[in-house]
Amino acid sequence: MSTGRPAGRPGERGYRVEAGQAGMRIDRFVKGCLPGLSRREIVFWIQEQRVLHNGRPARKGTILEEGDRVDLRIPQGPPGLDIVPEPAVLLRVLREDSLLVAVDKPAGMPTHPLRVGERGTVANALIARYTEMKGVGFSPREPGILHRLDRDTSGILLAARTASAFERMRVEFEQGRVVKIYFAVVHGRPEREGVISRPVASRGRRAGRVEVVRDGPRARGLRATCPAETHYSVVRSYRGFSLVRLRMTTGARHQLRAHMAFVGHPVVGDPVYGPPPGALRPAREPGRHLLHAAELRFFHPLKGRPIRIRSPIPADMRSFLKKLTGT
Repeated sequence: MSTGRPAGRPGERGYRVEAGQAGMRIDRFVKGCLPGLSRREIVFWIQEQRVLHNGRPARKGTILEEGDRVDLRIPQGPPGLDIVPEPAVLLRVLREDSLLVAVDKPAGMPTHPLRVGERGTVANALIARYTEMKGVGFSPREPGILHRLDRDTSGILLAARTASAFERMRVEFEQGRVVKIYFAVVHGRPEREGVISRPVASRGRRAGRVEVVRDGPRARGLRATCPAETHYSVVRSYRGFSLVRLRMTTGARHQLRAHMAFVGHPVVGDPVYGPPPGALRPAREPGRHLLHAAELRFFHPLKGRPIRIRSPIPADMRSFLKKLTGT
């Protein structure tokens, strides 16, 4: 995806259509530029003439050609969408400097509010501690947040403290140069290592799940197909379960959970994608899906030096694994 650059006024970014993007509908192009936007928000932006095609207000069905320019007038956020700062919500900071902050998100805490006035999210805590994040990013409800973790996924969440750092890091994420390592407890015993390279697709945001696209004709009703690749290796096997290391080279919604379920080894505790029929059940359900974002590796957006951030496997996962060993 072409890199967005300021286009003459605050909140406006311009993108150039590359050869590989010719023939794409403009709403899908915008989704690729701003992954944080929902399809509904993109349609609203087009209706409000916030999306320009070669200098003119775009239409939803516009088909792009190589060399076309798409300008996005990004709203600064109406007061009703302002996030309530919550200094009482504590977060463990793993690393911070003047441009970036990485926190250790606990399981059960949402990344950002989904409704006006919602509290208790990572975003509420961040905006209280780092007030300069307000206005950074593509959405007022996600100030500075560079990627998302599901509510019940624990681990590293990275945010930018300035607009320039956000822009540079979004390019790194979108081009797959940020290495993301996870640990998960899954059902069964996968092969020692493998690669799952299949797109995932949605039936709409409210569907609550994604589908792994199989060979053959595309399933009716699927949309918003995203390329997805997951590398996995088995760290240790137990009776009926395994601890696996997962590396993402893409960032599709629910990718790890859907991919592992697709190969017959869903994440333990996942109410959406598992367990498989006949699978051995744990003596006590863990209360959440056992997936943890354990490591991020990237280059600093200003100094260019390599950064490595780690988060240890949390207590609930360690406790579950300890019970599997019988010790």
